Amino acid sequence: MSDTQTNRGYAWGLQTNFTTQKTIAAAALKQILAMDNNFIEYTPKTVDNEEWAHGVNSATEQWLEAHDASVQHTIPGHSQELGKVFYLNHGQYSVSTPSGGTTSKEHNFKPTDPTVTRQDKAVTYAEYFGAGWNVVMPRAVSDGYTLKGSELGVLTCDFSLLGAGLIIPNSSVTWYPTATPTVSRLTGLHKLFNTQVNLVVTDNATPTTYGCRYRSFEIAFKKTMLSDAGYKPGCADFAISNDPTSGVIRSAHEFDKQMVDFTFVVDMATGSPEFIAVQQQKPLDVLLTATGGIIEGAINHKLSYILPLIKYKTSKPTVTNGIATFTISGKAFYDFTTNKMLEIKLVNDVATYASAF
Repeated sequence: MSDTQTNRGYAWGLQTNFTTQKTIAAAALKQILAMDNNFIEYTPKTVDNEEWAHGVNSATEQWLEAHDASVQHTIPGHSQELGKVFYLNHGQYSVSTPSGGTTSKEHNFKPTDPTVTRQDKAVTYAEYFGAGWNVVMPRAVSDGYTLKGSELGVLTCDFSLLGAGLIIPNSSVTWYPTATPTVSRLTGLHKLFNTQVNLVVTDNATPTTYGCRYRSFEIAFKKTMLSDAGYKPGCADFAISNDPTSGVIRSAHEFDKQMVDFTFVVDMATGSPEFIAVQQQKPLDVLLTATGGIIEGAINHKLSYILPLIKYKTSKPTVTNGIATFTISGKAFYDFTTNKMLEIKLVNDVATYASAF
């Protein structure tokens, strides 16, 4: 019998540190509901002797030095699952209970302080595809994400996981419908939609609430990674622990720079204020919220994305569904007044992301 895309699965589990793989046990990993059909891209780092193959004009041998691996996924904007991506990318995290709440929690995320650490959280990632592919990639970190909203649909989030190079084939991970599987299935998820988004841009304490003028958004948080520095010769960290000829894997995977770019599409307004903001390079701040259904009492699932200091790079007339619009792109900057480049407030029913996966 042939395997189809329905015979695939993805999962992850939070590690206690970069080098310690999550123990494979019942319910140790949590399912990833990916909208794509992507799988791990594995690349061995090989070298040959072409430069010193005397007497011939081609290499005569090749050997393995290191390993690399990565995977990219897109997930729907479930309020509970977005927090996992944020948690992997933003090391300043806290959680509190909103006023009047019991099961509801407000999670606060800010970018990792590089003066404290450059090593963000790592996960043990697993995937399968039919009977022939059941692998584990430990020591996986995220180098950012892109949060999107468009048309009438659910919000989406693209993210990458960068492995240390170690891939474990034929793993012992078990999946539904196996009894007591390694991978726990997700239930009770709450979607956030683009129709629930409200965009407010403030210029010199004067807010503009876009309301019906809002069309779509895309916010990309990215990190440049110190990938080559993660291969540490002195660690003797090999793909096969007792085989120094098996190639090294990363012993760390730290970030260098953190940055935020964004794009908004809004209906055109009289006087083209967005163009004026580009022309004058006005400093602005952005609050983008998506308010979903009720958790308890008057407390809703809610995502608030705050950029306290931005400038538009471009603002050009476009056409969206036959309507005159402006497509605005820009960049966020670190704001010394608020001591942050971005802040995310996420209200849902997850107790804490420190133990959510």
